Amino acid sequence: MRITVILLIMIILLNSITFYFYLKVKNMESIESKYSIFDVYMKARFYDKLILFMNNHPDIDQVELNGLIFKRDGNKIKVEEE
Repeated sequence: MRITVILLIMIILLNSITFYFYLKVKNMESIESKYSIFDVYMKARFYDKLILFMNNHPDIDQVELNGLIFKRDGNKIKVEEE
């Protein structure tokens, strides 16, 4: 059990270090953006949840949110800008 915990901690640390160096190589710090990576990730997850919600509720035809329009087109949901 102790060996498993040590191996798990080593894997987590190794993944963290490689991700840090990956971001350094891609020069993520030099990119000017008004959103952080976390903000973009959370917005993408929210939009995915909205699309899943619209798929599960066929009575919702259109949702306008943050300058985007989510429209139902048959069985598909299209996203357009205002």
